[in-house]
Amino acid sequence: MISIYRSNYDSSLNHFHGKEYVKRDEVKLVTRNIMSEEYTHAEPSQAGRWAFGGTILFTSNGIFPEFNKPIKLHDRNMDLET
Repeated sequence: MISIYRSNYDSSLNHFHGKEYVKRDEVKLVTRNIMSEEYTHAEPSQAGRWAFGGTILFTSNGIFPEFNKPIKLHDRNMDLET
């Protein structure tokens, strides 16, 4: 399990709204090159238009070393944004 960290704000627009953790197969890592710098974030495994919604993923469990540092979770569903 990978822990979800967020402030007191937990929007219903976030895909993982109300959850305290995610399973590894529920998220995928995406790496992009932005202004000549590598940027890696996580987003839900299912297809969608996702944006950063203020949520961070992290685990100290060595099973998922890619999450041993804080990773921004882009789980804000932009299709629900008005």
